[in-house]
Amino acid sequence: MTSESVIAGRYVLGARLGHGGMSTVQLAVDQRLERPVAVKLLAEHLADDSQFISRFKREAQAAAQLVHPNIVQVFDFGFDEISGRHYIVMEYIHGRSGAEILREETRLGISDTLELIDGACRGLMHAHRNGVIHRDVKPGNILRSDDGAVKLADFGIAKALGQTSQITQVGSVLGTAAYLAPEQASGSEVGPPADLYGLGVVTYQLLAGRLPYEAGSLTELAMLQQREYPMRLDQIAPEVPTALALAVEKAFELEPEARYASAEDMRQALHDGARGIAPAGSDETAATAMLVHDEWTAPTRAVPPSSGRRLEPQAPPGGLVPSEYEPIPSIPPSRRDTPPPPRDRRMGKALGLVLLAGLVAAAIAFAIGSSQGSSIDLAPIDGDDTSTLVEQMNRLIDDNTR
Repeated sequence: MTSESVIAGRYVLGARLGHGGMSTVQLAVDQRLERPVAVKLLAEHLADDSQFISRFKREAQAAAQLVHPNIVQVFDFGFDEISGRHYIVMEYIHGRSGAEILREETRLGISDTLELIDGACRGLMHAHRNGVIHRDVKPGNILRSDDGAVKLADFGIAKALGQTSQITQVGSVLGTAAYLAPEQASGSEVGPPADLYGLGVVTYQLLAGRLPYEAGSLTELAMLQQREYPMRLDQIAPEVPTALALAVEKAFELEPEARYASAEDMRQALHDGARGIAPAGSDETAATAMLVHDEWTAPTRAVPPSSGRRLEPQAPPGGLVPSEYEPIPSIPPSRRDTPPPPRDRRMGKALGLVLLAGLVAAAIAFAIGSSQGSSIDLAPIDGDDTSTLVEQMNRLIDDNTR
């Protein structure tokens, strides 16, 4: 047994479980407690990099204070003088990550998806209550053990609320691009809503088998996130209830305060959506959304001025990626044209409902009148507001179906 195969004199290293640009995770045995553990080792070429060492220590400190059934527990961390490696010792989860599940199964059903997201929501709620923001919520960091337990892992870029020290320079981005909230992608300070945005992307991906935004470049991805909502889930996966699609869509709101107030609120809304209950404050009800299902397109939204956002490429399934990248170029003026005004989905779909119901009522009245040999009184329906139209439509039905 070589000195490099034992860390801190007690953790015997075994098979490699995963690796990324800044660390490697290996299965190990804690000789003192005689139990399997996972040991994360900082990459050797970063051993003298004070920035990464600081980040590595912060991960351990942030995660160690979080003791919860839905969070991977940190047992120990430190520096092994013999091997010259910084390490974190964590709970070993025998199972699969969300990224591995997606790679093997492509997409999940509603119940399996909610099982994963439910555990992640509970873990995030505990972290947020303790002042810790994960900042890297993605499928690879949601683990499901063989016995069904779901745990949130890898607080590698977590940040304590109110923490004043900055590891990266202003404008840099931490996390995987596809799961970053708009404010995080722009390099701004983030709070719990950024984690909920990332979890919304994960939920969408699990149910649809694809990411909400498909872009050919980081610049295009940034523009899509700012300009429009993704195609709604019930358009891609018809088995998804419209109410659930609306609940997921709420996590993609551009402004953080417009998303869910907490991870618990999001968890409840997703379960309600699966039962057909649309989230409070949604622009439309499930019934009106279903009436215009075939003609629905992603509504546009105004784009704030470009600020040379930094974004990161999507990680390969199950893998880790370095979190610091060169800033992407600013969007050229020719691509910053004023977008079309946001679509008023509520009024458009309410009017669609009224018109459709009016046509149905007229057809029913015509059928009844024809069978009785009587005439039909098709008075014109006109008005500027929904209530007037509904009142006139009801009068038309009463006049022709007595």
